Amino acid sequence: MTERIAPAMTGPETGPYDLHLDETGNLAMVRNSEAIGQHARQRLQSFEGEWFLDLQSGVPWLTDVMGKRFDPVLADAVMKSCLLDTDGVTEVTGFSTTFDRATRNLKSSSISVATIYDEEVSL
Repeated sequence: MTERIAPAMTGPETGPYDLHLDETGNLAMVRNSEAIGQHARQRLQSFEGEWFLDLQSGVPWLTDVMGKRFDPVLADAVMKSCLLDTDGVTEVTGFSTTFDRATRNLKSSSISVATIYDEEVSL
């Protein structure tokens, strides 16, 4: 099986998502399952049509998820579909969302996926 390598990203606990540098100032890298999990997380954070090289990449947040009337079942299905369409993801093993109607805020938590490396990754 081919090794996957991707630049490491910082998480929400350290501020906004951004590239992570190691202690020597070099770009930190993640491998295999963590690289797949990071790719899945990035896809969930993208709007469909946002990336010019692949207009199908990302989630149709504005058209399907946060349209006129919020449908939690549809939102979960769209998000899970995006995760399962991520290269290297074999299964969505954990998934939870909450929606605040007053603020129209959709929050996902406890998301985890199984990968082709037979490892589970939390997003």
